[in-house]
Parts: sequence; C-alpha cells; structure tokens
Amino acid sequence: MKEINKDVVAIDESLNHHARVCKEIGRTDEQIESYKADQYLNSLQGIDYAPLQYSIDRLKKYRAELENDRQRAETDIYNKFEHYYS
Repeated sequence: MKEINKDVVAIDESLNHHARVCKEIGRTDEQIESYKADQYLNSLQGIDYAPLQYSIDRLKKYRAELENDRQRAETDIYNKFEHYYS
C-alpha cells in the first residue's frame, strides 16, 4: 500500500480550511444583507430598532475577522504548495 505524502495531506487540509472560511463569509454576508433589509423595512414604518444596527455592526466586524483568516489561509496554501514543489 502506498503511503500518502504528508505534503499532499497538508495542502488538502489548507484548502479545506480556506473553503470553510469562504463559506462562512458567504453566510455572514447573507445575514448582513437580511438585517439591512429588515432595517430598511423598519425605517419605512418609522421604527428605530437599535439592536438591529448593533447586530449589523457585530456581523461586519466578524466578517472582517473572517477576511483576515481567509488571507492567512491563502498564504498557508501558497506556502504548502511552494514547499511541495521545491
């Protein structure tokens, strides 16, 4: 039986991590857009619901953290490929 190259496993794990982060960014974007739509509808009805803005701000901060994580994951992928092909 052939032994799996550890570099290939490391690359696969890095790619999986990057995919998970990107999916989470997509989910967060959807939540932000949903909350913004709710906020817009509330404003049309003259309702000022402050916790909604707080949730939007919190999600935007979380998304920024995910973007940083995505950048680190991409760097990790490049490093793993560079190590594999060197």
